[in-house]
Amino acid sequence: MNDATPDQAVTRAVRAQLAREVLGRYAIACDTGDEAALAALFHPEATAVYDKDADLVGNTQIAAWVIGATAHLVWQQHSLGVMAVDVDGDRATVIAYLTSHQVAATAPDTAMMMNSRYDADLELVDGAWLIRKLHLLVGTIEHRPIELGSLVNTASKSVQHV
Repeated sequence: MNDATPDQAVTRAVRAQLAREVLGRYAIACDTGDEAALAALFHPEATAVYDKDADLVGNTQIAAWVIGATAHLVWQQHSLGVMAVDVDGDRATVIAYLTSHQVAATAPDTAMMMNSRYDADLELVDGAWLIRKLHLLVGTIEHRPIELGSLVNTASKSVQHV
């Protein structure tokens, strides 16, 4: 790495930034429920393991599972901190820490907060990074009392206030 030319170092840095952005777009697609955007971020033959909940193959199966697994939520927000990106030619590995908040329609006064880690392998295909392998490892889960704010659109979901 230290013997890279300036051009090689710039190329590696740009590729690392673009790989980071893939994980950011993944988080936003999860939060907005955009199944097409999710599928587009994964290689057609991608694999994904969501801790103990799912072991999936294929971009459309992964996207459909994510949307189905979160359909009961009135709100969710993924906050990702990309901790490391290692680029090796047309391959990259990314480690990102996740703090996720989710509010179910059936319990709008409680947020589930999860601290986890994503390990991702990406491949550069036709100039774009695609996720080849994604592994979510859950660290902690807790439930907290909350009040919904103006960011949460409850009109599209059935929310029962107790």
